[in-house]
Amino acid sequence: GMTPTRLALSVSLGFVFGLFPVVGITTVLCLLIAVIFKLNVAAIQLINYIVYPLQLLLIIPFINLGSKILNVNPIPYSISELIDMVKNDFLLALKQLWVAHLMGMFAWLIIIVPIGLIIYLSLRIVFKKMAKN
Repeated sequence: GMTPTRLALSVSLGFVFGLFPVVGITTVLCLLIAVIFKLNVAAIQLINYIVYPLQLLLIIPFINLGSKILNVNPIPYSISELIDMVKNDFLLALKQLWVAHLMGMFAWLIIIVPIGLIIYLSLRIVFKKMAKN
């Protein structure tokens, strides 16, 4: 019972926010967006879960891109140093990872707006054609 435009918006926002480069919060983000904008919760969450592997693959590239754009080294430690830090000073490790995630969020924001718009406009055309049939 949802219009093709609203369904296209649900699917495109599920994709966009499903790629948010912080693991563990996309389900809540998508749910909030669906409720606030009165979108199809099932569609937005389905796409969110479908893109989960892509989200995991893109976290490091988003962090790297954000750090290059801002000319910041988000994690000035090696993997072994980070593992030791988690064991010895968990709060410091969280702080270092949060800075890295901020770099990733910055790059995500720059990239995802045009991609989300393209996906939405494309899906809207497809869903309108499907609704006519």
